[in-house]
Amino acid sequence: MFSYDGMRQHLLADDEFEVLQQLVLDSSGIVLAESSRRSLLDYLSTRMYQLQLGCFQAYSERLQQDSTELLRLINAATQSYTTFCHDKQHFNFFTNTLLPELAKKPEQELRFWSVGCSTGEEAYSLAMVAQEVLPHIEEWDISVTATDHDPEALSTAMKGIYPLSQVRHLPARHLLRWFRSLRIGNEELVQISPALQQTVSFRRLNLLSEWSVPEPQQAIFCRDTLIYFDMPKRAYLIDRLADSQEPGGYLFVGESDRIEIYSDRFEALGDAIFRRRD
Repeated sequence: MFSYDGMRQHLLADDEFEVLQQLVLDSSGIVLAESSRRSLLDYLSTRMYQLQLGCFQAYSERLQQDSTELLRLINAATQSYTTFCHDKQHFNFFTNTLLPELAKKPEQELRFWSVGCSTGEEAYSLAMVAQEVLPHIEEWDISVTATDHDPEALSTAMKGIYPLSQVRHLPARHLLRWFRSLRIGNEELVQISPALQQTVSFRRLNLLSEWSVPEPQQAIFCRDTLIYFDMPKRAYLIDRLADSQEPGGYLFVGESDRIEIYSDRFEALGDAIFRRRD
């Protein structure tokens, strides 16, 4: 008989955590940090209860036999908080420096990429802010690419439906222009407008697989993604991201991502913002 309380009181032993680390690494190239052990225990206690598995050994065997179950674990371990216009410093730079710079160029094209887009808030934010800031936006060709390894998160992103609480902090003009109200049961929701959805394309992507982006990107947002890989893979991915940018393109990363350690192809601008050298 499975004991939910017993599992919650059980500490994830070193050998058990190492089993999970190896399974995730072999499957995705992602490194589970020691700091994830506590949150994983909470996930495991709930998931093992749902599966009615009585011990860790039974769960680890299930992971080895069921790739879908292993993907659920990976998604739980790498899930990060996201909301609209989440990083104030990044979006201030995007609004006040990057977009005015692009507005001076003769080519009226915008090419942005949200890497590890989760449920889509960052990608929609890029498209929304660009259309608010740039003059004569109807004359521009806007393309925001958004990728993630989690099919459930991508499904949410493509639907574009979010709790009302996630957009209350946005300016009223954004809410009126880019969202419509929904109610499902007693839950107050909003849905992204069709006009905004048209500018964002979502697709599933494993960063360690063979991939390419169709055109050089002017800005790549890769926050809370590189931290899940070991140092050689980070260096490899940073080089691939540089290859995907146009010269002078901007790279936005997490606060702990030390890009300069891995590559000399970027100039550090501060606030975890980098620019690809020509």
